[in-house]
Amino acid sequence: SGAVRTPAEYEHNDGMLIRWGWPDDLLTEMTVEVTTGTDATVWVLVWSASQQSSATAILSGAGADMDQVEFIIYYADSVWIRDYGPRFISEDSTRAIVDHTYNRNRPDDNAFPDFLAPLWSEPQYDIPLVHGGGNFHLFSDGEAFMTELILDENDGLSAQDVEDLYMDYEGVDLTIMPGFPTWYDSTQHLDMWMLPVANHEVIIGQYPTGDSQVHTITEDAVTLLEGRGYTVHRTPGWSSGGTHYTYTNSVILNEVVLACQFQNGNTGYADEDAEAVATFEAIYPDRQIVPVDCSGVITSAGAVHCIVMHVPNVTPSLFADGFETGDTSAWQW
Repeated sequence: SGAVRTPAEYEHNDGMLIRWGWPDDLLTEMTVEVTTGTDATVWVLVWSASQQSSATAILSGAGADMDQVEFIIYYADSVWIRDYGPRFISEDSTRAIVDHTYNRNRPDDNAFPDFLAPLWSEPQYDIPLVHGGGNFHLFSDGEAFMTELILDENDGLSAQDVEDLYMDYEGVDLTIMPGFPTWYDSTQHLDMWMLPVANHEVIIGQYPTGDSQVHTITEDAVTLLEGRGYTVHRTPGWSSGGTHYTYTNSVILNEVVLACQFQNGNTGYADEDAEAVATFEAIYPDRQIVPVDCSGVITSAGAVHCIVMHVPNVTPSLFADGFETGDTSAWQW
């Protein structure tokens, strides 16, 4: 194996993978915004040729640029492609796939990376871990983060064992942090309260002091990250009626930011929605901040980040102007 690097989501992407079938209104909105707002491809998993025809009619009717939509016929079990989808790495400036064992009993989901690797003629490496991809975030410099869920799901492995595996397979320096209690967030995934936005710059959810356990976890994370020199932004997070609401489960894809919004489900959340959009606008004054309605999907313990897998571009010479970060050193490895 050659020099390994894992690109951050805020770097340049060739596109994103999604799985059609539910919630199609949201998937349509996302596909329209990405295909018309940036040069990215949206790869859409469909069960069959007939479902492809239906999806084509819906997407084209909604205004998607169908020249930037490609279909993959594959019968996936669920929409949560962040969790089962392939993790893409750069190996000697060639894209490759790292595959884990999906932490849900959905065998067709779990097998998708095995299907995609030969389809795209990309090397595949199987990391020996049970995992859900939403419990992972990283930065261009190779700093990466997860919650302790990774230890709970891999009995017999120490934190050092897991850190060594991530260094070997993905070239990242992993920090493992406490996860939210399952009664607050059933996934315990990091992407429900953290979002890297640039080199040494991150959003961390801000929770009510009354939610003492999650408040402590997130404030401790802020202290840790600021101590490492990160700029930390905050967006609201809260639990209501058994649902964890968060804006960190948004998607940054090239010039477009798909920002979670919840007021369609509860007009009382309009102020929080506006605060989150304002935060993204302050971070990315030159990008298009697109509010997307997540009031339905969030009740299933995820939002737009959970239903997308980024497909990075791994040829930095094409983007040597530092499109993503303003720092060309991000491209040198």
